[in-house]
Amino acid sequence: MFKRTLMAAAMAAVPFSAQAAQSAEDLQKQIDILAQQVEALQKEQGASSNPFGKVSIGGYGELHYNHFNKDPEFGGKQQNDEVDAHRFVLFFGYDFTDKVRFFSEFELEHGLAGEGKDGEVELEQAYIEIDTTANTKLKLGQFLVPVGIINETHEPNTFYGVERNRLESAVIPATWWEAGAMFSQDLGAGLTYDIAVHSGLDFQGSTTSIRGSRQKVSEAAANKGAATGRLRFVGIPGLDLASSVQYQQDVNQDLGPEDVSARLVEAHARYTIAGITATVQKARWDFNGFNTGADRQDGELYELSYKATEKLGVFGRYENINLLAEDGTDNEASMISTFGVNYWIVPQVVVKADMQNVNYKNSTEDDKADDSINLGIGWSF
Repeated sequence: MFKRTLMAAAMAAVPFSAQAAQSAEDLQKQIDILAQQVEALQKEQGASSNPFGKVSIGGYGELHYNHFNKDPEFGGKQQNDEVDAHRFVLFFGYDFTDKVRFFSEFELEHGLAGEGKDGEVELEQAYIEIDTTANTKLKLGQFLVPVGIINETHEPNTFYGVERNRLESAVIPATWWEAGAMFSQDLGAGLTYDIAVHSGLDFQGSTTSIRGSRQKVSEAAANKGAATGRLRFVGIPGLDLASSVQYQQDVNQDLGPEDVSARLVEAHARYTIAGITATVQKARWDFNGFNTGADRQDGELYELSYKATEKLGVFGRYENINLLAEDGTDNEASMISTFGVNYWIVPQVVVKADMQNVNYKNSTEDDKADDSINLGIGWSF
């Protein structure tokens, strides 16, 4: 509107008498010059005819159907099959300048939240990111912890399997966010590192469950914090190597009967060539101070996938998970095999199907209660 008004003013300023015979071509040149001046002025002052031009919106979601084995002859239990609007997530961002921006992630889980309902409404991310130099960044606020593969990139069209793998969900545990500050630097040649100081886990009231100890930055106990560092290399086409280490001084937040320090070490390697992707990942928690002896929880994952076409991919995955109870005995020591297929309708929309077999190492019988056939659809934008 501003540009058109100036153009009209320029035309009106041309005297109708002596310059009336001026050619249309000369008049158009004057208009073009004026338009260029207006555009340059807008850029210089940061003006925009669209007040939402600096706002970014995105999101993702996934819907699952799980059919559980119920045959008592094979250890099945009479439990309900489930259909679940597992996640609905919206991203909102805003660019204050070219170097300072805001990002947030808002999520509804399991379709319905409230008292007595299965779902939760969660603020997963809300941080300010600052480009401190050309190759360094600083995050301040609530962000995803730089550990593992899925924790920072978990849109359903980016991974195989209807449900997220057990290693990342139970041991790491994704999705995992904390509040604090994180500094990141690109060293060049595909090498980067991240150093974060942030809030930590709280084992009070959750026995030794790592996943259950996430505080989700909700009036979180902050007597003791945590620090995480990650080194990553992607300098060879198709290769992704990374390792993360986290230390927390006391996972009881100074409120338990004893101080329990914790260290998490995670490493993974992923290589893709000719549509074939091989992934190896391991993660281990070591706890020092539990009187009951629950001093270690760990797991490993091996996955092989083949993307036959741009739309169709198949995969197989094996996981070996060891979670401990307070008395140091196996709480969930399991071997999990998953085989399935992904079909991308478009790159951002995927339909999935898989079969999962779960064997518990400490079971006295052939316990197949968690064997399942799973279907899902996911999207991101």
